[in-house]
Parts: sequence; C-alpha cells; structure tokens
Amino acid sequence: MFELEGLFRSVFRMMKSDIRTIFGEFISNGEFRVLQLIRENGALKSSEISKRMEVSASHITSITDTLVEKGYITRQRSNEDRRVVELAVTPEGVEVLAQCEEKKSHYFQQLFQTFEKEEIEHLIELFEKLMSSSVRKS
Repeated sequence: MFELEGLFRSVFRMMKSDIRTIFGEFISNGEFRVLQLIRENGALKSSEISKRMEVSASHITSITDTLVEKGYITRQRSNEDRRVVELAVTPEGVEVLAQCEEKKSHYFQQLFQTFEKEEIEHLIELFEKLMSSSVRKS
C-alpha cells in the first residue's frame, strides 16, 4: 500500500505541476476552477464557490480579487437582493478559459498517447471504483 500511495502522490504532483506550467502564462489552477464554476453555473456568490471547492472564503476572495484585476470576472449586485454580490465571467474570461481548456486537453492527450484504448477504459473503471468506495463520501 505504501508503494501505491507514493505512486499516487508522484503522479498527481507531476500532473499538477505540468498543468500549473501550462496555465502559467494565463492563470493559476484555482483561478481556472473558479472560472469554470462560474461559466458552468452562471453568476455565483463567493460563498457558493467556497462551498463547492471546499476551500476557505478568504481563499476565494483572494482568487476572485485577482480575476477581477485581470478582467476575467466582474462583481455585480444581484437583481433580487442588492446586498448580494455575484461573480460573472467576462468575455475575456471566457476566452482565456477556452485557451486553457484546449491546452489542458492537449496535455492529457499527450500524457496518455502511449496507452491503448482498453487501458484507458480500464483506468477509468478503476478510478470510478475507487471514487465509489471512498471512505470520505462527500
């Protein structure tokens, strides 16, 4: 089991580092995920993003401040409740997200190019099995 744990750590650390390098000229991994969440769900409150990403509100504030500075998201008052501030993706944010998604997709295609189709399908099955047997169960 220790060998398996070590391999998991090494593989995911490598992938995270590679993706950080790929996104480096654009955004961080956290900024990427926040942009994805907002694009997929429409305007969101910071507290919603924090909950979905399972990180602190202060962490999301830091990320969203950076995204606002870069012009990738805006803060706007809710039409239903003016006290509520919602975050929305700008056209520039949509564009940078599309570029990053394309680069990330290319990275994974390259990473798994030596795998046979059946090996990838088996790997997916194993990860799904691992997720369904998770001790944590969110």
